[in-house]
Amino acid sequence: MTSLQEALNAAADDPASPAWDLIWQESCHQGTCDPASAVLLPWLARTCANFRPQDRERAVVLAGFIVVDADDKSRGLYADDIATLRALTLECLASASSDTMFVYLQQAVLGFDGDEVWGKELDRINDGEVDVQCPACAEDLLVDLQSGDSSIPGLSSQLATNLHAESLRLGHESVATVLTYLFGRMTCPACGTTFNLADEVASPPR
Repeated sequence: MTSLQEALNAAADDPASPAWDLIWQESCHQGTCDPASAVLLPWLARTCANFRPQDRERAVVLAGFIVVDADDKSRGLYADDIATLRALTLECLASASSDTMFVYLQQAVLGFDGDEVWGKELDRINDGEVDVQCPACAEDLLVDLQSGDSSIPGLSSQLATNLHAESLRLGHESVATVLTYLFGRMTCPACGTTFNLADEVASPPR
């Protein structure tokens, strides 16, 4: 059975090593990372710096997930490593291997920036749908982000405007389009109330 240290050694030597799967499994479970995984950040910063941008994508995304679930003490302790990882992730954005990976990279940057909502929720774009409750009548709604049938396009925050502009600048037009639905408005089919979709995605469950 491979130890974590053996996995770290193998992963550092090869960005395509199966050892990365073990490191992910040890760090994150069902979308949440163990706060103790923050100890990996210095190793991730060193390792990612040695990989080409196209080879470090998955590793920096893992780092983003770890940082967004880290406690304040760890974020302070590893602030330099987080800054390094953020810069390395920005380098990856220009050559992202797919629209899906581009969204994960954008989300990782938000995680490094300490955005505890969109550092975890931006990848709803990759799911193609979001489930929210109407803030007026509490009706459960499943919103298709691909068709825009039930959404009114818009950009409801400065963050949304920035992400949209970045997506267009780097050639990810389809991501930019979905952002306008995620950060747009919708009208509840049950009660007719119109609300900002992203605000309800970011709201804690009622």
